[in-house]
Amino acid sequence: MTKLKITDLTEEKTFYHRERDAFGNRTADPYQAAVKRKVQTVHGWKRFGHYLIDLVVLYAINFGIGFVFATIDPYTANTVSDLMWNVVSMLITAIYYFTVESTMGTSIGKLVTNSVVIDEYGNKPETSTLLGRSFARIIPFEALSCLGERGWHDTLSKTYVVTISEHETLKRLIAEQSGGFRVDERSDILD
Repeated sequence: MTKLKITDLTEEKTFYHRERDAFGNRTADPYQAAVKRKVQTVHGWKRFGHYLIDLVVLYAINFGIGFVFATIDPYTANTVSDLMWNVVSMLITAIYYFTVESTMGTSIGKLVTNSVVIDEYGNKPETSTLLGRSFARIIPFEALSCLGERGWHDTLSKTYVVTISEHETLKRLIAEQSGGFRVDERSDILD
């Protein structure tokens, strides 16, 4: 059995046949059809908020590491080039995102907005996927790509950032449409 991707899920929508009757009046006859469901990703200002919160956390981590390094050996800390500090900062960024997303499934910024990272099957991404996702953030101007639907680190790693409620909806739809169980939310069936 093949796994169902979240981009292959369908939902029932109501459409209307629009016609004119014998008297020239417009009529609209409703009908149901299954259409591909669009994954409701987190994007725009909410993603920018994730970035800003995580940026503050990363600045604090970088400052802390720099402070400890300068306390241990002030002479070497002053002679290290800006290029070296930039490389170290990029590695800290990748390590931070990999660590928090692999342990919590989210970053500090996403945690604030109840968002999680999932793979194309609606599951927590594998470790290797999260590693690639984390290092993709080092691409120059990559942060600007998040102002669209999905950032480059999302598309390159085939991951999605969704709200927790959207994730639960996706899991339910995958279970229903892959031949699994169907969750009926009516309370009257228990009586």
